[in-house]
Parts: sequence; C-alpha cells; structure tokens
Amino acid sequence: MQTEHAKIRWAPRLRPQLLERLYDSDAQGFRDVELCDEAGMILYMRCRTFVLVHQQQVECPQCRTVFEVSPMGSSHCPDQDCDWCTTHAVYATSIKNHYAFPGKAIGAFQSFYRRYPKARTYTDKILLIDQLIHSFHVDEKTGDPYKSVASKLFEGNKKAVVRFLDDLSARDPVEKQKWRLAIAATIDRRVLRSDPLETEQSR
Repeated sequence: MQTEHAKIRWAPRLRPQLLERLYDSDAQGFRDVELCDEAGMILYMRCRTFVLVHQQQVECPQCRTVFEVSPMGSSHCPDQDCDWCTTHAVYATSIKNHYAFPGKAIGAFQSFYRRYPKARTYTDKILLIDQLIHSFHVDEKTGDPYKSVASKLFEGNKKAVVRFLDDLSARDPVEKQKWRLAIAATIDRRVLRSDPLETEQSR
C-alpha cells in the first residue's frame, strides 16, 4: 500500500444550520446538550486545524502522528511503523483547498482550543462558542479587528455567514453589543443591512 499518497485531512467548517438550531433551542429555554456538544466539537476540531497549521504541523492521515512539515524536501512521519510522507508543496495546497490558514485570528482559535476541553457545563460551552464565532482577525500593529472570522468557521459564502452571525441572538447581550460595535469598524460593515454602530446608538 502506497501510504505516502494518503491525502492530508483537515477539519471541516461548521454548517450554519446546526448552530442556528442550537441558538433557537436555547432562546426557547431548551438546553440541547447533545447539539451543543456536536457544534462545540466541530469548532474545536476546526480550531485544532488552525493551531496545527500555525505551527507548520500536520497529522499523519495514516497513523495520526503529529509532526512538523519542513519547508524543503520531503517530510516523513516519525512513527517507525509508518511510511507516509509529504512535501511542503502538497501541504500548502491542502491548506488552501480546505481554507485552513488561520490568518490573523490565531489568538481566538488558540484560546478556544485551549479552553473548550475544560468547559464542563452547557452554559460554559455555549459562551465559549459565542465568543469564538463573534471573534475577528486582528491587525498586528494596532490590535484592532478588521474582519470577522465567520468564513473560517462556517460553510458558505462569506457575506452570507457574516449576515447569519449578525442575525443570531447572542447568549451574552454584552458580548453581542461589543461585536456589533466592533464590526462597524471592519471591512465587513458593508455586508450588514444597516450600520451596526447606528443601530446601537439608536437604542
């Protein structure tokens, strides 16, 4: 078996409909723990993908050993019983095809990846989910947000998923207000049906 030809696998993005169901049930006072766990784990694995890519690592599709990919030549799985290998070109293509580059939002992805496994209650989990999906790519020089992470986490058109997030009723009203005010200063502000800053100021 030519294990070196096994394709690199990255975690998929979340279907917006799944999260919509979770938020709808929560708004109705029903805590769907299984649905929350399902959505949370999909986002957790997606964040794991970003963490691995940020560290220039890959999980061997044959034996699941995680190792660093060299920018030159071939990189071989360190497991002595596994003969899978890859090249940086193949690795980079897999990242592009799966939209797996973290961009300037690695801080948000690392935080969720680190904190989510420690969350024990439904409330803790849904708050972490809400914080993650309303996060932004951040300008490294100023620390200011400049676009939503929505397209990195959800399937579908970028504009559609930003509008989807804006339509969600956030678990934490304070965090929702922060997100709406923040997005008013980003490139995604034009995506919304109305100016979020004006919406907040009119309340």
